[in-house]
Amino acid sequence: MKASFVVSTVALALSCAAYSQAPASNPAPNAQTQGARGGQAPAGGAGAGAPGMQAPGRGPAGGGGTSAMGSAEIAPLIFEEHWTNNLPNAEPATHDHLSNQNLLLHLYGDSDHIRATNHPTEAYTYTGEAITNWALTLSDPKFYYDLSGTGKVLLRTRNSGYRFTHVVIKTMDGKWFASEEGSPESSSWINREYGLADLHWRVLLMTDTPTNASNQRKPDPKLVPIIPLGVGQPDLTKVDEVGFSDLMPGGWIPATTRVNVWAVYGKKVPR
Repeated sequence: MKASFVVSTVALALSCAAYSQAPASNPAPNAQTQGARGGQAPAGGAGAGAPGMQAPGRGPAGGGGTSAMGSAEIAPLIFEEHWTNNLPNAEPATHDHLSNQNLLLHLYGDSDHIRATNHPTEAYTYTGEAITNWALTLSDPKFYYDLSGTGKVLLRTRNSGYRFTHVVIKTMDGKWFASEEGSPESSSWINREYGLADLHWRVLLMTDTPTNASNQRKPDPKLVPIIPLGVGQPDLTKVDEVGFSDLMPGGWIPATTRVNVWAVYGKKVPR
């Protein structure tokens, strides 16, 4: 009887040991493979998630995204805008505040409260007083921009509060898009580059347009909503305007986007 008990005990111990060494059938996900959500690009490089990660059911917009190593081509600089600090603070910002006087400044939404802030050591946009969504873009009256392939946008930001500065573009066909990726809040100026072919885009609603017959409120032709809608696939070969927005009203100094410099890299296409 004692021998039978000992044999049973040894067999049970060996079975438990074998089970404990077997691989788990549902291992925990690797947190490092999860791309950032909510508009914030992963640390160490904006505009790109972890390797192999993308939004479910779709790849980068604009026909972008490449397999293997991508392209060794370096897109040339089209323009770099860093504002002029020769003028006092002004609200709204005007064309005179541009360091590139050959470009055209476009303000959308609550344009009256997009401020050009000038200090002795820095100049930047301030949108904390905007009471609606807003957007700021630039265009060239002589050229479109081809931002396909290795085209990119650089943003130098120092945002406060829950603010993510998204890339905004208007294509030649009049359609508007905003990137899902964006530059987050930070305690100092940060530079982030966005390869436009690798971004995920949303269509922007720029007119107060009813969506169905059941609407009770009449549309307001003066309202510019600047609201992201469904997934977009912009044609990056002919971009009419390029700029940025945090897609939110201002929250005074505690919650605002600040852009000190932004640059666009790609090719010019005659209009």
